[in-house]
Amino acid sequence: MFEIDLLINDPFELESGEVISEMKLRTTIYGKLNADRSNAVLVFHALTGSSRIHEWWNGVIEDGGALDTSKDAFICVNYLGSCYGSTSAKALKGRNSRREVPIVTTRDIVRSTSLLFDYLGVNRFKAVIGGSVGGMLALQFAVEFPDLADEIIAIAAAPLSAMGLALNHIQRQATARGDIDIARKIALLSYRSPTQFSERFGRKPNRNGEDPKGKFQDRFDIGGYLDHQGAAFRKRFELESYELLTKAMDLFDLTDEDIRKVRSRISFIGISSDWLFPPADIRALAARFVESGVEARYHELRSDVGHDAFLTEAAEMCEILGSILSPPQLEFSEAEAANYFHEPHGLTAGCS
Repeated sequence: MFEIDLLINDPFELESGEVISEMKLRTTIYGKLNADRSNAVLVFHALTGSSRIHEWWNGVIEDGGALDTSKDAFICVNYLGSCYGSTSAKALKGRNSRREVPIVTTRDIVRSTSLLFDYLGVNRFKAVIGGSVGGMLALQFAVEFPDLADEIIAIAAAPLSAMGLALNHIQRQATARGDIDIARKIALLSYRSPTQFSERFGRKPNRNGEDPKGKFQDRFDIGGYLDHQGAAFRKRFELESYELLTKAMDLFDLTDEDIRKVRSRISFIGISSDWLFPPADIRALAARFVESGVEARYHELRSDVGHDAFLTEAAEMCEILGSILSPPQLEFSEAEAANYFHEPHGLTAGCS
């Protein structure tokens, strides 16, 4: 693994028309690019992740893993507007004459990321992969650069529903009051499932010994967990970046015209217990791609965890990613082959 900071001094115009005079993009690379750069894989991180894939996808990226660093080179860029080494929303706000966080879209993020490709000498990616916001960016990449990737893998991602928009709206109301702790707690509710919370916390009193029946301010265990997570998040993430990136999530959408531009194969992965990006929404999006003539498939990770299962269920995630990136070689007898290749096979498939 090694990291680079790409400094870009040329003006970069956002979709809004605002111009960024210069920016820095923190980039982490795992594995080694081969001579013709044909083994490059681009990975987009999730909302509050960084370019250090191993810190949030441990067990997925490793030698011999689903993301096999002994074979391929994995490139991850901390987004424009994030706060883990790249030009942050706070920095952009400071340069803005209105002292406001600018609107940065998923298209802006993908276009800014593309400035790295010439520097690395990469003309095409073996695959582009992302989960949650990262999945939105992977799909946006497929639209913006239809000839630059063989495979797109979008995990737990689709345009936000009204419920998702509502949750982000409330979170930004909290950050407008300086309370990123509350925003994080709201988000965590959408990342986990009721089943997981019930199994993990139930109605137990806070594990520090508090007694919610005895004192008004004492908490149940779930309350103590959320408070701990909110306080920890305040220390590691900038409020302005949270506002910028949740707004980018809100604005992500794909028209039929956008979808018709796509030339890559698309693999959608839904999570059975995800209520932030319900499997039905992802299946519907996959169907729209198929109807537009795009080679697309749907897979489903079955888990009780909720949205974050793509991060926490490493074994299941590896199984699905492996089936996409390194599909098993099928061996047929002559008769079996004749039957297989003459039977219809749908473009939308399920995988547990």
